[in-house]
Amino acid sequence: MRKKISLLIIAVFVVIIGVVGQNIIGNYYSQSTSLNSQTAASVVYIENGVTGVVTINDPVLNRSTDISVIYAPLDSGSGFIVNDQGYIITAFHVVGDPETLKNQMVIRLMNSADIKKYIERAAVAGYVSKYNPQLGSELMNTNSTGSPPIIQAQPDINTTTDMLDQNNLITVGSSQQQIRVKLPGTTSTNAVSANLIDVGNSGIDNDVALIKIDPFLKTLTPLAVNSKTPTISENIQIYGYPVLNGGMYSDTNQTTIKPSSTSGVLTAEVPNNGSIYYQTNALASHGYSGGPVVDSQNSVLGILIYSIESIQQVNQTATPTSSLFLSSQYIIQICNKNNVSIQTV
Repeated sequence: MRKKISLLIIAVFVVIIGVVGQNIIGNYYSQSTSLNSQTAASVVYIENGVTGVVTINDPVLNRSTDISVIYAPLDSGSGFIVNDQGYIITAFHVVGDPETLKNQMVIRLMNSADIKKYIERAAVAGYVSKYNPQLGSELMNTNSTGSPPIIQAQPDINTTTDMLDQNNLITVGSSQQQIRVKLPGTTSTNAVSANLIDVGNSGIDNDVALIKIDPFLKTLTPLAVNSKTPTISENIQIYGYPVLNGGMYSDTNQTTIKPSSTSGVLTAEVPNNGSIYYQTNALASHGYSGGPVVDSQNSVLGILIYSIESIQQVNQTATPTSSLFLSSQYIIQICNKNNVSIQTV
């Protein structure tokens, strides 16, 4: 039996080598453990999305429609407060470009072309739902002579958007990335906007990001960051917001939001492309990305980044085995670089 570990971001890829392959993939399994109320109060839910205005010209209905996309979420994760002035640490990939991550296994920021693409898709989805459910098939079958459409399967939103683009039937008036943060104890619909301050070097898998919210919205309780090297076999706990298959927080119907947690012990140091990661047998699911890994004193040892599963080649059964987190030294580095004062222990 051969095993191979492939260090990939949560929720994106499957690798099978030999009888048992190991991968990092979005699973929806996590151990529920008791929460420390003070730590939980510092753990936030983060959504990465877009907002903007798009004009769609429908050649079949002969109408031009402006669509205002108030907010379209793309993915979600977790983060934690490190400064009472509103500074929050999360994983770079939580606030980066989700499609590049999924298709190319590359962590990078969204550029203007990415944001334009996402806002177009969101607008087309809204237009198709409200005005013309057959728009995609009509575009596929209407030829240059204006022949009526032939009824066939409706293409997906991405294909419909591409056809509108190719025929110059869609225009973006404005578009921008919008990062939203929900604080524990607030209602599930009560989100605040965050500014992206800085990110780590993705070339060496330094998967860390610093964002900021308005500190006057609510009293913020920062977590202390442990500057010491963790000890193998010490107890750890991971906090975060597990999500459903749609990529959004699984408990948004509850009155107020709160994080979940999973616990285990630190099992190994795992250098990865020049950055220091640690392995733990605590099992975390998609949505925990960016959440804090804390020690028995509730100081931060690192940022949850990866979840590892074993895949049985015969029946394709996935079994969670462990998680990897980025060392807290990169939290200290990015905060020092941006003159953000944090408590270290």
